[in-house]
Order: sequence, then structure tokens, then C-alpha cells
Amino acid sequence: MKRSWTLLAVTWVALVGCRDTGSRSDWTTLRDTLPSGTVQVTNIPVANVSPTWTLVEELRVGSLDGTGPDAFGYLKGLVALEGGGFAVLDSQVQELRVFGPDGAHVATLGRKGQGPGEFADANGLMLAPNGHLWVPDSRNGRMSVFDPADGFIESFPFADGNYGWMWNGAMVDGSRIHRPWWDGTRRQIRVYDLTMTLVDSLALPSDAPENEEYDPRNQPGTFYQAQGGGYMLYGIPFFADEVRFIDSRGAVWSTRDGDPEYRMTRWEPGGDTTLVVETRRPAVPVSEVERDSVIDAMRQMLADRGVSRQWDWSRIPNVKPAVEGVFESVEGNLWVRTPAADGGVLFDVYSGDGGYLGTASLGPGLSLSEQVDPVVRGDLAWLIATDEFDVNYVVRARITPADRSPA
Repeated sequence: MKRSWTLLAVTWVALVGCRDTGSRSDWTTLRDTLPSGTVQVTNIPVANVSPTWTLVEELRVGSLDGTGPDAFGYLKGLVALEGGGFAVLDSQVQELRVFGPDGAHVATLGRKGQGPGEFADANGLMLAPNGHLWVPDSRNGRMSVFDPADGFIESFPFADGNYGWMWNGAMVDGSRIHRPWWDGTRRQIRVYDLTMTLVDSLALPSDAPENEEYDPRNQPGTFYQAQGGGYMLYGIPFFADEVRFIDSRGAVWSTRDGDPEYRMTRWEPGGDTTLVVETRRPAVPVSEVERDSVIDAMRQMLADRGVSRQWDWSRIPNVKPAVEGVFESVEGNLWVRTPAADGGVLFDVYSGDGGYLGTASLGPGLSLSEQVDPVVRGDLAWLIATDEFDVNYVVRARITPADRSPA
């Protein structure tokens, strides 16, 4: 498909810095206000849609062998620093590592332990507007704050209880920390000030019937297996688990659990759902090879555990979830990870009011980690990539206009 350079250039500006909410593409964007006051935005792609931008690798940090600071174990946090550098949290060795814009190691902050500036189970990383690094550490019961150059500054008591999992809280407006929480009866957002003092709890909307008793044997997204005196739950491959993201204003974007459609809602803190964004991309099917592969792996896992019964493989969906992840660029644009028909990954980019701006694809040789969201600032993206040996690398990529010429 041919496209004028003028239109492509306008789309490029909208991505890197413009906050104008109009759609900048040849897609169609429809808006409607529902009786409830919620705004419904429907984005309709053109036929044979192709990416607008490509993430082209320009720097890679990481190594397969060795014990140096660029030998990463299990990364659970990534932030981009001013000037092009970055910091990562390696949860395997419990270290916070800082790298310069040329990829050179600048500093290693923290280590395993219980003393000031040390970690027991650090599982995330946040960047404050003043450039300080905030690290939640559940087992030590605190949130620790570091300067990338000068090291440990202070810590605040924080009884999170989120052992072993990935941190899913967010710094909001540089003045609060919002943390999703389930108190055993309802889902909520816990709001903390910057001393990690709980100042509010906001109930999240839920589709589940009130007072419904939890039955582990009848959960839509899991296979149930009795084990000893208890049980284990195994996630059903390709099931559309709820995707939830807290943006820089504190609004919660989410998909509906079990719904593979391309549909997101925005809920304002303490308020109502104000925006629904739908995109009519064709569903991406689960191939026979992919289906057979996951079934074979789960059958082998059951056999290894001495289980002779088989699960109902018909519960594995025939299509992949359209929304695999959501994050926000520094400029406030929403990036939505969606599967590509060729098995790769695409990122659809939207303005804050849900208008489609364009689509970014990964350059050749990039395999994206599913655990940590990329970071986008201007025309640069930082992401955690993996290779065939599951080695973690940090890649800085430049976001360049895609080659839209006909094949």
C-alpha cells in the first residue's frame, strides 16, 4: 500500500511528543457517548494493515557467559534514565544495576541482606519524577529509595505480602503509589503517600456476583488438579486473562477476564468507567502446531507427576487474546501489545482518549520478554529481550518509520 510521506511524518510526530487526541492514520475512529456518560471509541483498521513504525535495535546489553554486571539472571524491573541510560532490577541476585547511555556499567546498588539498602525479595522498580529509583521489597517489609549515582537514600515500612511475584503497583502523579489488592472479598486499589502510609482504598468494579463462593475446581482460566491433601491450578494456554494497567494519572485500564476480544475500559480512581476502546483487528488463530505443542507439554507434566487422567483439551481457546499487555509512554500515549498473524508481536499505539495513532513492530532478531513492560520515551524504546537460551538482555531500540513500500 502506498502512502504519502507527509501523512507518515505527521503520524510520527504524534507518537513521539504530540498530545493532540485526534487519530493520525488511515484507520477510521468512531466516537459515541453512551447513556451512562461513558465514551465508546471504535477503531476500524484498513484492509491489509501494516506497521507504521519499526523498533530497530541500536544497543544491546547482556551476556550469555560471565559473571559481570551485564550477565543478567531474572530481570523484574526496567526504567529509562535521562540521557539514554537505564537501570534494571535483577531479582535472581537481588541487585539494582545502573548503565550509561553507551551501555557501560555505572553502578550496582543493593545486595541480598536485611540492612539499609539491601534486599530480601525485591520484585519491581519505579522511577520517580526526580530521578530516584523506588524498589519494593516484600520480605524485608519496606520500600527502598535510591539515587542512580549516589546510592541508597532511605526506606519506608511497607507490609505488602506479595512474595515472589512481579510488582504491579505504579507511581501516580509523582505523589502517590497505587497498588492493586484483593482483601479476600473484593478487588481494590490501595493508595499510599510517599512515606508508604496507606491513605485510601478504592473498590474496583467487578463482574463477579456478590457473595459468590470461590470454587477452585470451577475456574474458567485454569485446569484443576487434586494433589495430596490440597490442589494445584494450572493456567489454560491462550486463555484471555484479565490485563490491568495503572496509568500515570491513576486511571485503571483493563480487559475482561476470559474475553479474547480487543476491548479495554478505563476506570477513574473512585469513580466510574469513563472510556471504552475497541479495535476491530481480525482475531489471530491458535495454530494446530501451537495447540499440539502446549497439549504435549501439559500431558508430559501430568505424567511426570504420576497423574493418569487427562484434562478437557477443548477448553483451550481457538484464538489468541487480542490484548496481551498495556503500558504508557512518557508522552502519555497508550501502547497495547497484540499478537501478529506471523507469530510475532505488534504494539498498537493510542492517544489518551483512545484514538488510534499507529502500530509498531519489533525489528528482526528481537524476542520480547512477557514479564516486564518496555519503556518508551520520544523516539526510543528500552525493552527486555530474550534469546533461544532464555538469557535476558536489555535492548535500546530507535522507533523509525516502517518501510511501507509494496513487497
